[in-house]
Amino acid sequence: MPEIVPCKGPLGARIEGLERCRAGEPEMAALLNRALAEHLLVVVPGERMAPADTLAFARAFGTPRTQLLRYKRNGDVPEVSIMVSTLMADGSTDKTAIRAEDWHTDDSYFAVPAKATLLHGIEIPSRGGSTWFCNMHSAYDALPEAMRRRIDGMRAIHGYDTPRARNRPSARTAQEIAETPDVEHPLVRTHPETGRKALYLNPNRLDRIVGLERAESDALLDALTDEARRPEHHFGHVWQAGDIVIWDNRATMHRVVIDYPEGEPRVMQRVLIEGEKPV
Repeated sequence: MPEIVPCKGPLGARIEGLERCRAGEPEMAALLNRALAEHLLVVVPGERMAPADTLAFARAFGTPRTQLLRYKRNGDVPEVSIMVSTLMADGSTDKTAIRAEDWHTDDSYFAVPAKATLLHGIEIPSRGGSTWFCNMHSAYDALPEAMRRRIDGMRAIHGYDTPRARNRPSARTAQEIAETPDVEHPLVRTHPETGRKALYLNPNRLDRIVGLERAESDALLDALTDEARRPEHHFGHVWQAGDIVIWDNRATMHRVVIDYPEGEPRVMQRVLIEGEKPV
């Protein structure tokens, strides 16, 4: 059986000795999903894979779904997105790469966000470009009891683009705009598998707290985000070509460090796994 090796940090584990072609077997899939729920972040080292093989591996975690932006979808395997974050001197870098530098969780602008995200490293720069992850259970637990009582039961508005985001997102087509009205989610989310509570934040998509004036809402969101930015909640993954990294969007945020050399390709395959409505 593969070995689950916890990472040295507040979240994350490596799966050693896994034959990726066996990930879909019931026993292996159960092991992988237990590791994801417990550690929130799973790293599976190995060789580069074709999009169809990446999709087959991702099915061990649930049902893959296509992402919103059509231009990122792989033509032959649309459930796999091709994420290019190469830094170009002419400024043509994909806006997604720049926005990814701030902490965020994937798909919170949908009423039913993705359970998990799988990222597979295809082309990796010679240095830099680590992806950092934040344990949002840990961030919630670190709050003073009075703050936890205050925010339990609060709800917040998420949108594709909000005034609080530091950078603007990629443009949407008319169809994509119609598919992404603003949505409302709990500010504190309960993990459906473990029952643990987590802050559900997304500085790129979170607009305001329902029922509060803008100034009070901004101050509270800033205070909660400040806690999540504390390094004791974080773990950084240094990429090797061929790595597969899966994280639980229900209890994590993540960001990329844009410190890699200009012009060196940084290309990933990404698969989103269907989730459930946050509660």
